[in-house]
Amino acid sequence: MDCGEKSVKVTDIKKKGAFATVKCGNCSLTKQVLVNSISEPVDAFGDFIDIFYADQEIQRLEKRNHKLKDENEWGELAFSYSILSDLCKTKAAILLEEEDVNLEEVNDWKIRSEYYKNLEKDALLKLETDELERGVRTDEESLFAESDTKIKKERKIDDIFDDPGFLEF
Repeated sequence: MDCGEKSVKVTDIKKKGAFATVKCGNCSLTKQVLVNSISEPVDAFGDFIDIFYADQEIQRLEKRNHKLKDENEWGELAFSYSILSDLCKTKAAILLEEEDVNLEEVNDWKIRSEYYKNLEKDALLKLETDELERGVRTDEESLFAESDTKIKKERKIDDIFDDPGFLEF
């Protein structure tokens, strides 16, 4: 993965909840990821990808959050903050595995994780406040009511590129 190739193999996946070893067959980058009793190799691979691309994902989400804030998209913003908090915890865990552990840097990532968790709570409160200001939906207005109108949300090109699953296969 360090080399850009997609020749990754998952080994040592134990069924009692321990670690799986994920290794690139090209550059030999190796990482152990936590698995549980129902984990499959694809789960270990997904966790490996999340760890490997954590820095890029943090930057992308922080940029997206400015746009979501401007558009008062509080639900999406809360979700984004939740992901950021988890990514910061992951970064702290990665740093703890290094030989020369810098506890100050680990602590900074933990603090950053808590910061995003608090921002998530604030965004959820704003979402709740907005919903209360607009009023409670009746059954006729609910998302589950059948409707004859076929209203589609307008999608902007930036929304498509900012979608986390845009380039995933």
